[in-house]
Amino acid sequence: MRIICLNGWGGKLHAELVAYVGAEQPDVLCLQEVVHSPQTDQEWLTYRDGDHVLPQRANFFSDVCKALPDHVATFCPAAQGVLWDGDVAIPSQ
Repeated sequence: MRIICLNGWGGKLHAELVAYVGAEQPDVLCLQEVVHSPQTDQEWLTYRDGDHVLPQRANFFSDVCKALPDHVATFCPAAQGVLWDGDVAIPSQ
């Protein structure tokens, strides 16, 4: 059984991570720091906390699901709040 556990870093290495898991086809994949914002079609949103500003892949969870179409995906959010599309608040988990 092949198990892979990775930190998604909010999508910082989005293209590389999606390509990697798609090529490796793990039996079990565990990811942390993966964003799920189904109310938007934007590719990237912004996390803001004072001076701390980070780009976030808006639907990183969906991107990983597309890379592993034969897998059953379960999203278990540990946090929720808003990310930003300019001045528009987008609910995210």
